[in-house]
Amino acid sequence: MVQASSTGMVVHDRSRPGPARWSPEGQRLIRRARERLLSGDPGDPGAPVATEELVPPEIAASWRRSLLSGVDPGRMPTGPADPDRSGAPRLLRAAEPVLDRLVAQLAGTSTAVVLADAQAWILWRGAGRAALFAGLDAISASPGCCLGEERVGTNGLGTVVEERRPTLIVGGEHYQDAMQDFTCVGVPILDPLSRRLEGVLDLTCASRDTNEILLPLLTEAVREIEVRLREQATMHERALFEEFVARSRRRRSTAVASLNEEFLFTNSAAAQLFEPADHALLWDWARGAVASGREITGRLTLTRDVVVDARCAPVDAGGPYPAGVVVTMVPADGRAGACVSGSGSVWAHLQRRVRRLAELSGPLLLHGEPGVGKTRLARWLHERAGGGPCTVVDCRTGRPAALAAALADPHATVILRRAEVLDTDGLLTALVGAADARVVLTAGRPDGVPGGLLDESRVALGVPPLRDRAGDLPRLVDELLGELAPADGPRPRCTAQAMTALRAHLWPGNVRELRRVLATAMVTAMHFDIGVRHLPEGYRAGAPTRPLARLESTERDAIVAALEKAGGNKDRAAADLGISRATIYRKIRRFGIA
Repeated sequence: MVQASSTGMVVHDRSRPGPARWSPEGQRLIRRARERLLSGDPGDPGAPVATEELVPPEIAASWRRSLLSGVDPGRMPTGPADPDRSGAPRLLRAAEPVLDRLVAQLAGTSTAVVLADAQAWILWRGAGRAALFAGLDAISASPGCCLGEERVGTNGLGTVVEERRPTLIVGGEHYQDAMQDFTCVGVPILDPLSRRLEGVLDLTCASRDTNEILLPLLTEAVREIEVRLREQATMHERALFEEFVARSRRRRSTAVASLNEEFLFTNSAAAQLFEPADHALLWDWARGAVASGREITGRLTLTRDVVVDARCAPVDAGGPYPAGVVVTMVPADGRAGACVSGSGSVWAHLQRRVRRLAELSGPLLLHGEPGVGKTRLARWLHERAGGGPCTVVDCRTGRPAALAAALADPHATVILRRAEVLDTDGLLTALVGAADARVVLTAGRPDGVPGGLLDESRVALGVPPLRDRAGDLPRLVDELLGELAPADGPRPRCTAQAMTALRAHLWPGNVRELRRVLATAMVTAMHFDIGVRHLPEGYRAGAPTRPLARLESTERDAIVAALEKAGGNKDRAAADLGISRATIYRKIRRFGIA
């Protein structure tokens, strides 16, 4: 049978009869179980993969993930490669002396040591014999390569990243055929303060050389690396962690978070409230406490639309600047009003309003700048209504033949985009006026819609530009990344630093521009988590470091409106505004107006 060991690894129970996993008979049974999986239905969670008692449950789960990710077991492992990649310098500094000693211990043996980061990108490798490198190169186990499970299947790096616990993978337990001559044992390396995954340390040998000392040897090495990581922790990191521990002990039932721009520590109560995107949102609000050195309070709306009353205090590190802040939160009474500036969800407010307005008779007009999300809001309304088709018509390209039938369907939603370019022959106006379907018009300005249609639109709702919806950005980024990610691949996230950079941008192109930026960043990051370095050049630095004040935002909107009215002519726009040509050019640059 298989059972859990004290290390968290699932190992074979030698007290019961049966072959060891690494014995010839054990490997035969394991390969037979793998073949059963490959010949079954990949969508069937009850496929007979783990009926063989020698297959540990974490290996069976990894096989299923590999199959559902579309990994071809017969191909040579070919994960992403970036030879110039330089990541995790802190981990490398902590691990280097431990790795050197480990390789010296293994001198003369056919065993390799591999260090990878938290996304299974290989940072370093060494071996008891140099001849092993050729075999590792053949399976892409070399620095600058990624052995993520979704790319190359079950292996001693990617599977440990997924499982977050020590894992032994013997010969035929590898998903890809080319890896089945090897045994890998991988142990996760955790940050001793935050407990987040920093990387994976792996020992690889020929499957025939598998033995029981691999795991203890590797576990001891990982323990030393984690001790060195703690010793490397800065004064600020230690101060943050110590304050977090102290507050958490005093307030066990209260949500407590300690953070700065890079680190976030949360207790279990806070973890239930948070999404990854909330780190940037919370830090953006908490900067006031850091700047003033005083405690601040406020009501915040988190990404999940959870409203909390928060109290934030700076954490003293004994230096000229605070180490960060500690925040305690309690759920509010559910009212989203009186939210702290920049933290409220304007989008959630728009959703509530559009649902109420849609209950009234007649078409609904959504107006706002190009790319603010008018069609997205209309689609959301249709999804919440449930059932029925949704027809989207771009009025610039004419009317489809099926439009009349769609407008007559009482279960349908018809979205007429760019309604301001419609002709005024009265035919469409009559169709809209007599429609049984739910009709949503979108336009740049409410007065830009042809008169007949505007008369029929009894209700109108303005959708603000993204620059006025800073609190929406974390949730919007998460939604867009979910839409952009491949259906069979991992869903990347934005790091807190990248989110801070995105929040600093003014987004003249609104949601449409944000989508393009995220699509580019995903390609650069090879569909892994997006950091600042993955963002396009113009979005990493040089942008304003704070949101616009209300007066500045009003001034920017006035300039944009004048430019639109003047057809982009800056001289005429300046004259209409009563300012000089030099002033309007300076403000265009300052406000990032495209």
